[in-house]
Amino acid sequence: MNRAFLLPMLAVLLAPQVTVSAQTAQPQQTRRDYQSQRGGSGYTSVRSTRIIQRRNPYAQPATPATPAIPVVPHNPYVQQYGITNLSGTPNTLKTVSPQQFPAATKSSTKEKGYTYRDTLSVDGLKRTYNVHLPPGYRTNRSMPVVFCFHGLQLTGQLMMMISNFNSTADKNGFVVVYPDGIGQAWDDGRNNRGYDDVGFVSAILQKLTTTVGIDRRRIYASGISNGGYFSQLLACAMPDKIAAIGVVGATMMQQAASQCHSSRPMPVMFFLGTSDPLIAWGDGNVRAPGDLGDLVGVSGIGSVDSAIARYGGLLAVPELINFWTTHNRCPSGTPYSSTEPDRDPSDGTRVKKESFGSSNNEVVLYRIEGGGHTWPGGFPYAHASVAGKISQDIDACDLMWQFFKNKSR
Repeated sequence: MNRAFLLPMLAVLLAPQVTVSAQTAQPQQTRRDYQSQRGGSGYTSVRSTRIIQRRNPYAQPATPATPAIPVVPHNPYVQQYGITNLSGTPNTLKTVSPQQFPAATKSSTKEKGYTYRDTLSVDGLKRTYNVHLPPGYRTNRSMPVVFCFHGLQLTGQLMMMISNFNSTADKNGFVVVYPDGIGQAWDDGRNNRGYDDVGFVSAILQKLTTTVGIDRRRIYASGISNGGYFSQLLACAMPDKIAAIGVVGATMMQQAASQCHSSRPMPVMFFLGTSDPLIAWGDGNVRAPGDLGDLVGVSGIGSVDSAIARYGGLLAVPELINFWTTHNRCPSGTPYSSTEPDRDPSDGTRVKKESFGSSNNEVVLYRIEGGGHTWPGGFPYAHASVAGKISQDIDACDLMWQFFKNKSR
């Protein structure tokens, strides 16, 4: 496999990360600022550490802090391709508590958000996760929480960078949690992995209640790929806690759907690319996983529209939408459809929106024509020749939050 597809991902993965203090915090650069400065999408090849530090929106000019807990201690791409960390040290976020950020309790409009890393034990296993607190965070103020789950072979820290959910959180005042799956994977309902991922999320919520201060009625789940499958399983397992979900690049496993026994509607929003080789559209077209399948470790299944994939329980998009509209008791009939503005004609995508139901039983599908296995409006984790095109016509984080914010349990 050509190593070139790894370069955009490595720009994010290998750039030095530092934990800022109240005294050294600087305004965070947003994706749009970054793209504006670059005069386009900003997705260029990386050729040196110097270029990474100059172009990567998450790179910091300051000297990295002393490594604490490695966020990616055994990255599979580094092992498989023999690529060394250009910064010379692992990417790290310090394990701290929100109380260590005194500026987060002040009312200044120039505050920036803070990210910290924490651990807890579930069934005797150490589990890790990253928490982002928005500007204006106060321990006596309950804030909504959005979980953002990574895909196969990724991590919570990489998910933070790929989605750029922190930017939306900082603008709208909510907490984002990026958990790490054991083995860089999540339960999708097919079989018992031997790890209690649902219990892990429940334990995070319990800890956040005592350390951060959250609105327990406004908890939301989102994720890409394997993280999207898990988000739906989680919603079915915790219907009294999860108020709505947002899914990118994933349908659903029949095994998970069969466990969704709650009669409570679950608002759900999907972002699915028509050129995503890991999405079964049920249209008769054969989509081979190719290099993307090798990247995430699912190349053995062949086409996702194949008989073996369907026999394994993978739902096609029409079956997925039918399941959720039936579960949510949406009115039958033709959905409301619209075409989103082509805000970036150069991205090679167009977006069609389909809405079923309304308010607390709403099911929304953003059909991204030409879109790949990518986070709309986000950053790449692999070269476009592998993961596909990223639509810049919409921002999945902003749309999810607009969908989430008025929904509660």
